[in-house]
Amino acid sequence: MTVRILQVGMGVRGRQWAEVIRTESCAVNVGYMRPELDIARRQVIEWGEPDTPVFDDLETAIRTLQPDAVLLVTPPDGHHDQASLAFKYGCHVLCEKPLTEDLDESIDLVRQADEAGKLLMVGMNFRYLGVSQKIRQMLHERALGEPGFGHFVYLRNRDGRRPDLNKFPLTMRQPMLLEQSVHHLDLMRYCYDDEVVAVQADTWNPSWSTYADDSCVSALLEFRSGLRANYLGTWTSGWNRFCFEWRTDCSGGVLIQKQQFEELYQAKMNPESALTGELFKTGPEIEPLQPVAVETTRAFYDDTRGLLREFAAAVEGRAPLVTSGKDHLKTLGLVLACAEAARQGRRLLMADFYRQQGIPDEWL
Repeated sequence: MTVRILQVGMGVRGRQWAEVIRTESCAVNVGYMRPELDIARRQVIEWGEPDTPVFDDLETAIRTLQPDAVLLVTPPDGHHDQASLAFKYGCHVLCEKPLTEDLDESIDLVRQADEAGKLLMVGMNFRYLGVSQKIRQMLHERALGEPGFGHFVYLRNRDGRRPDLNKFPLTMRQPMLLEQSVHHLDLMRYCYDDEVVAVQADTWNPSWSTYADDSCVSALLEFRSGLRANYLGTWTSGWNRFCFEWRTDCSGGVLIQKQQFEELYQAKMNPESALTGELFKTGPEIEPLQPVAVETTRAFYDDTRGLLREFAAAVEGRAPLVTSGKDHLKTLGLVLACAEAARQGRRLLMADFYRQQGIPDEWL
């Protein structure tokens, strides 16, 4: 079976999705929709799809094409209405993150999907990076012992006015949390295969930020297993050098990802070394940091390909949907709990937060 997809949105991310779908046998774009019809017509020609129909109205597109699924590559403030319309006409939905900016709307979409008997998937594509898959495998296998704590640092000066960037984050609420940190918090849930039970956080916006709302996030996450993780992320750095590091300390060593999409290293602990030599070890006596072989991934394309294949397999009934709307509620809930913890200035218990937001226990 080839899943027939109507793609809504043809911006930067839409172009990536279209290229992936063109090169996959499990799916085909049967049409595109964007409000600017003339631009859409030019784009399908540029993309080598001159015969693919384009529309400027979603309902008309769905009724005309009767697709199996609707792919939403649009700003999050329109996701609720667009996904609701897709479910009304019996379509599955694959939606870019975040599902919505408000948890109430996301909960409603999950309910609508259940009532319609349709799939709802959220595009957390970074799970399918080769490096993410390797981290998850090594931690699951306890290759370095029991994970104890981690830190995740993402420092970037992302000027939202660049012509090759989407413009909606400039004015949205909590742009760093909802558009970028959502990936990082999801990766920690996924790769640690663990759920956050409590969070403390702060968010703020430096004076030189190009964003209307907070572009910096600091959070301390407490996981069910007892693992703690510090997170620091910004789109408003004081340096144009992009700095990324995700380190996880385990009982038998350390696992470090040094680049956003690659470069994984491990060092195995030698307990005896702590008892001799220099007190503050920085030289050759420390345990060597060794590279870990990771499957090469073309970022934003091969990871998206993994998402698409998971979605197609679920539509065909060959495999369960893992990156589902219900699973996303826990990531989106964590993101919004960070914002709420910052607003209240106190530690929040996730069970209380989920309950207050009305997420049914059976979904968690």
